[in-house]
Amino acid sequence: MAITAYLAFEAADEEAARSVGAELERHGWSVTVSGSELRAQEKPAALVQTVGESSVVVVIASRAAQESSWLQREVAAALNNGRPVIVVQADELPPDSWIHATLDTSAMIDLRRGARSEALAQIAERARAANGRGRVIAMLNIKGGVGKTVLAANLFAAAHLADKRSISFIDLDPQHNLTQYFLSPGERNRIRDRNHSIYGILNPRGEASVPLSDIGAVAIPLNRARRGGKQPNFELIAGDERLFEFTLDTRSDRDKAEAFTRFRALITALRARSDAVIIDSNPCATFLTRLAITTADHIVAPVRPEKYSLTGLNMLEHVVREVRGRALRPAEFSVLLNGVNDRTRSGETGDADTLTRNEISGAPFFSGALLPDEVPYTAVLKSAPSDRLAANPINVTAMMRVGGRPAKEALTRAAAAILRRSGQ
Repeated sequence: MAITAYLAFEAADEEAARSVGAELERHGWSVTVSGSELRAQEKPAALVQTVGESSVVVVIASRAAQESSWLQREVAAALNNGRPVIVVQADELPPDSWIHATLDTSAMIDLRRGARSEALAQIAERARAANGRGRVIAMLNIKGGVGKTVLAANLFAAAHLADKRSISFIDLDPQHNLTQYFLSPGERNRIRDRNHSIYGILNPRGEASVPLSDIGAVAIPLNRARRGGKQPNFELIAGDERLFEFTLDTRSDRDKAEAFTRFRALITALRARSDAVIIDSNPCATFLTRLAITTADHIVAPVRPEKYSLTGLNMLEHVVREVRGRALRPAEFSVLLNGVNDRTRSGETGDADTLTRNEISGAPFFSGALLPDEVPYTAVLKSAPSDRLAANPINVTAMMRVGGRPAKEALTRAAAAILRRSGQ
């Protein structure tokens, strides 16, 4: 089946758009173009749905595009749904153009001298590379206490160790528990002193800001103690408690807009070298949650067996719908039951597991997202790594602990299922 590309342009740029569309179709893409059927005031949801479900969005940037409110909506839909955007320049843009402010125009493909074959080939290659990138997976649940952080670490340690997957973590929670799970206090302090944390990446200016050109280089390797041969990537963008500034109204709209641009640049850099980029986000709806949702190809919601689990899932689905402007498709979402067969639960052993599973399975949307693979209750996943062992973080996950075989097997199966559903 052909992969869909959305081509956003104005009538004045139809000739350039026709050449771009023909080149993409020649390389096997199914091209959906801007038009009156989608740009209808009475059907704004259809436009967002179409753009959001495309694999890549190609924008023809020009003076006509600069004046188009419809093209701005298409770009917003692409960014809110984490779609890769390829910018093709058809003529000159003013320096203060919203296109420059919103998109990465440093790598625009130049068609100002006509649709030359080498420029068209570059568009097709850029589209192919964007579609073949690593997947971004957000671990999200509006309800706290579901084991999101520990599962993020151990699920994708399983994918790395058992299936040789390259993994990049981003700790986007102000509590930075994932960073504490993997790094000792001394190392966390050194990272903060160098401004090599997610806080430095999101900050557009000032002493704490990481230069845009260095964003992809601040990741901490987590398998650095392993020897011999080239190892799959396993790394962390460290968290920082100063992220709380982005959850309150203490940062300007300009700062947040630039933080969006810088976060997308980080995602682009990590996608290029990893099979999966894992975002561990805060358990509430904030600006940081929005960053995770708008860049995620797939969302994983861990759930513990309890009567409030469906409420948390419903809240998450509403938040994602609000951010993306459209409903989630079941294939974009996974629900993972965590902590089943907990024999420490007095008087309700097994009942909570069954009731939760049945409740989620009976919900119209979530029934298609519930994974058959579950993670059992185990003390191995409850305990945190000690500071003494955190010097080699990959060895303190459940995947490497003595006596954790059932957990290892469950984690490996669940991680493989999530990666399959994400398209990896």
